[in-house]
Order: sequence, then structure tokens, then C-alpha cells
Amino acid sequence: MAQSKQLAKILKGKIWKFFGGIKPQELKKTGDIPIRELPLPDSVSLPVNRYLGQGGKIIVSVGDKVKVGQPLTIPGGNRNVPLHASISGEIVAISDHIIAHPSGALETCITIKSDGKDDIYPPEPLKDWETSDADTLLKRIRDYGVEGLGGAQFQTAAKLGSSIKGNRNCNIFIVNGCECEPVATCDDRLMQERAKDIVSGIKVIKRILNPKAVIIAIEDNKTNAIKAIKDAAKDEAIVRVLPTLYPSGAARNLIKIVTGIEIPYSEHTSDCGIVVDNVETVFAVKQAVIDGIPLTKRTVTVDGEKLSDHGNAWIRLGSSVNFVLKQFGYTEQPSNKVIFGGPFMGFTLPDLSIPVTKSCTCLFTPSEKELPPAGIERNCIRCGRCARVCPSRLVPYRMYALSKAGDHKKTLNCGIKDCTECGCCAYVCPSKIPLTSQFRKEKAIIRILDDKQRRTDRAKERMKLHDERLKEEAKIREAKRQAALARIAKQKEAATKNAEPSNSENKVSDSARKAAIAAALARKRNQDKNSAAAANLSPEELQQRRQAAIAAALARKKAQSAAEKTNTVINETAEKTDKNLTVQSTDGLKPKAYQEISPEELKRRRQAAIAAALARKKAQSLTVDKQTNSKQD
Repeated sequence: MAQSKQLAKILKGKIWKFFGGIKPQELKKTGDIPIRELPLPDSVSLPVNRYLGQGGKIIVSVGDKVKVGQPLTIPGGNRNVPLHASISGEIVAISDHIIAHPSGALETCITIKSDGKDDIYPPEPLKDWETSDADTLLKRIRDYGVEGLGGAQFQTAAKLGSSIKGNRNCNIFIVNGCECEPVATCDDRLMQERAKDIVSGIKVIKRILNPKAVIIAIEDNKTNAIKAIKDAAKDEAIVRVLPTLYPSGAARNLIKIVTGIEIPYSEHTSDCGIVVDNVETVFAVKQAVIDGIPLTKRTVTVDGEKLSDHGNAWIRLGSSVNFVLKQFGYTEQPSNKVIFGGPFMGFTLPDLSIPVTKSCTCLFTPSEKELPPAGIERNCIRCGRCARVCPSRLVPYRMYALSKAGDHKKTLNCGIKDCTECGCCAYVCPSKIPLTSQFRKEKAIIRILDDKQRRTDRAKERMKLHDERLKEEAKIREAKRQAALARIAKQKEAATKNAEPSNSENKVSDSARKAAIAAALARKRNQDKNSAAAANLSPEELQQRRQAAIAAALARKKAQSAAEKTNTVINETAEKTDKNLTVQSTDGLKPKAYQEISPEELKRRRQAAIAAALARKKAQSLTVDKQTNSKQD
């Protein structure tokens, strides 16, 4: 019931207010100048990292010929879209190139050299889009590279799809035509010149979302755009004219003004049943679905007193800022400043070779009159002006103090992530403190710290899993060791049982042991007796016994020598016999006669020779013994 009453108030045209905001000098001098088409650039450099994602890949190579609208990448994940060629020509490089970032960071870019023909990749209009389902239309929007062209560059198909995912329903679809950023008028001119195309894009999105209400929100300083949109919209949408206040174009602020609902910063607007899209994004949806033309160019406001000309132009994505500014009579000087994206939300470019991207709404080259110098920074006096104008209801001076002190945790607790970097706080600060710049720096530091913490957490998780795996492996090894020890114990027990002798074997071994001990004792007694007897002998008898023992030892030695000589004689005799037999067979006998001697005969002759040699040796030994005995006597 409450929702129905709120919707009724919305449809009746009630307008709410958001907290904070400012009314800066508008500087919108180009709102009455028609959008013009710039000549083809000599080359374009298209950053690819945003169009790859996890698993994405580049599908072209150096030397390939491409046409306008030809896909260059296959994106990975659901948050990325393919990149398309913005001119026809040859790919001359896929390498690092400076990109649109305050630090002048490098990123992989595809550089295309123009062939001057501007050949177009054949468009494929979706003819039956009025009867197509939401998934088909979302796929077409994604495949044709449509992203948020209001500056955030969020993937349009993902935003639309998340609002109808599951059981969700989109209640309100808001087309953002506020364009609250000073200087920028590209959306204003687009609504004046392409109002019917924008309404056609609204029809496509209505087919996807089926919302309860469609509201086109435009600030009251764009009278011509309001008239053109009202004439084209008719019954398709409600045109809501809002008071001019910066930053009413921010999605959450716009939702608050139009619906009275405040969306928490922890939630996406599309998750709460409300979808907000920029007018140029809606125009790009129409081109992708109805015309079959991918997103290869966008309108950009080019203004500033450093230019001899100014206005709005269709600019091919990837064109260098230097090329664009030269078309408006810019002369580069060291003191000149070029702002990418507007004086509040933009940043000063470190180099003019930076390519134009989908997030570029404005190129501003201000004079000191249009953008006075920041002045000398002084200490904060805690006046609270920054807190009174902050649309996010933050306390900028406190966040700044904590950020400068390096207390990132407390800065985070103060809501630094909810800061939209609108620049209101820095605009009203009497001390000229660059609050917005410091908050951008702090956010970058926090992103780095968060990334470091994520890597640390992943490393800890991997180490935890590693330790758990090692513990499991140790348990398995211990179980195997215990099993092996159990097997060894069983084997030892079985071996012990098998090795135990029987009673009879024990008795035999005991008797043998006793016999050995008795024999040893007997030998010991004999030795003792001999020792006692030797102790009673006279010196002459001891001398005789000693000589007899020596003679017996000599005799044993001679006998051993004689035996060795006998073996030597036998071996020599056998060898000589074999040689004699061989000589006889070759010299004395004919080969035929030798062949007639049988092996038995040869063996008998050898044995006879050996026996004769042994007899001679024995005779010699007997003679030697007789002579020895006679000498001893």
C-alpha cells in the first residue's frame, strides 16, 4: 500500500530534494551549437584491458585489416563488453600506450592506422526486436559494446539484467538528461537533435524491464531539449523538469529528487527496482538493437577560452585528445591546462596523446578567468562548509585529516568509499584545500591495501590447506609405519616359535656341552701336571726336553717342506710327461701312430711316470733322515 501511494506521488510530479549540493557557474556556451562530425583521424589507439576480463582475448593481430564496427576482442566474464574498431585500416601495433588517467598510466592498446576509406562492417539490425525476449535484447546490447556514457561506463546489459534477475521487478526506469556538470552540453544537443532516436531506445529498454513508470529527468536550464523530448515522448515516458542544482545528475541524487527514495551506498540502484541510464546510453541501445550499429563514437563537448572554436562533436573512440583539440584551433603551450571530463568530475591530462574513451563527456581548456588558480592552501579551520554541501552526508574535513595522517582504517570507517568525488567540498572550502584530490588518492591507497589483504588472505588459505594436507599425509605415513611394525612383530613371534628346539634336542645339546666342558677340564689338569712335573726336573733334563721339542718341530717343518716339494715334483712330472708324449707324438711317431694311442693308454703312461718320480723322491727323503739321525746320535 505504501509503495502504491509513493508511486502515485511520483506520477503526479512531486519533486523531492537531496541533501547538500551547490550552484556553480554553468559555463554552458555550446548548448546552441549543433553537433558536428570531425574528419577521420590518422590513427586511433583503443585500450583493451577493460574489454577482456578473465578468460577474454584479443582476436586480431598486427597487420590485419579491419572495418568500422568490427569486433577486436572477446570479453571474459559478465561485466565486460567487446571492443570494436572505430575506423577502417590496418592494425599497426598492440602495445602499451598512455591512457586517460591522472597518473599517465600505461595500458595495452590496439593501434589502427586509417586507410581513409571508412569501410563499415556490415550492420545487422534486429528486425524482430519488438517480439524478442529480454535475454535476446540484453545479448545484443552487450555484444555491440554498449556501456554507460554518462561517465561511470558501467556495463549496460549487466545493469538492466540485474534489475530483473530472479524474482526482481523494475518499478521505475529513469532516463538521466540532467547533465549537471558545468561546461558539458553534449547530452543537451543530443536530446535536441535525436529525441526520436532516444525515445526508440526507451522502447527497447521498456521491452526488457517492463517498468511501472518511465521518467525522463531534465534540468530546467535546457529549454530546447525539454521541448524536443516532450514532443517525441508523448505517452512513452513522463518528462520531469528539475531545478538546476549540482550534482543532481548523480544516480542516487536523481532517484531522491524524482522518487523521494534514498538508495543505500551498499546497494546497487538496479537491485532496488530502480534503473537509471544516461540519454546517450539510451541512444546507443537504439543504435545497437534497431540499427545494428556497435558503439564506436560518442558526442563530446569541446570548450574553453584557449580554443579559437568550440562546440560539440561526434568523436571516434581512440582518437587522441591532441587531434580533437586541433580541430577546434588549439595551440599547445606549457602553461595551458586540458581537463578530461569537466571541471568538477574531470582531471587534468598529463599528456595530449591520451585517447578519447567512452567515459569522456567533455574536453575543457580553461583560462584563468574560467577556472581561477586554486590559491594557497591553508590549514583547515573546521568551518563545516564542506559537510553542509556533501550529497553523501559525509564529513570531508575529518576524512581529509585522517587521510593525511595515514589512518586508512578510520578513513574507511568515515565512509570514504561512499564519496562520489563530485567536488562540492573542494569548491566551497575557504582554505583552498584540495579535498577531492586527496580523497581520490586515499581511495587508490585503500584499493591497493585491499588488494594486498586479499592476496594475504589467499596465501593464508593456501598455507592452511597446505598444513592440513601435510597433517593428513603424516597420519597416513604413521598408520603405514604402525602396520609395518605390527607385521614385523608377528614375523618375529613366528620365527621364535619355529626356532624353539624339542626336549630331546635340548637333552642332546646339554650332554654335548657337558662333554666339552669335561674335556677342557681334563686338558687343563694335564697341563697342570706337566707344569708340576717340569717344576721337579733338573736343569739338564729341562735342556734335553727343550732340544727334543725343537728337533721335533724341525722334523715337522722338514716333513711339510718335503710334502710341498713332492707336490711340486708331481706337477712338474705330469707337465714333463705331457710334453714328452706330445714331442714323441710329433717327432718320434707318425701322426697316424699317435692317433692310434687311446686316452686310457696316455693316462696309464702319465701315472707310471708320476709313480717313478714319487719313488725317487721317497728314496731321497729316507737318505736325508738317516743322515740327520746319525748326526743327532
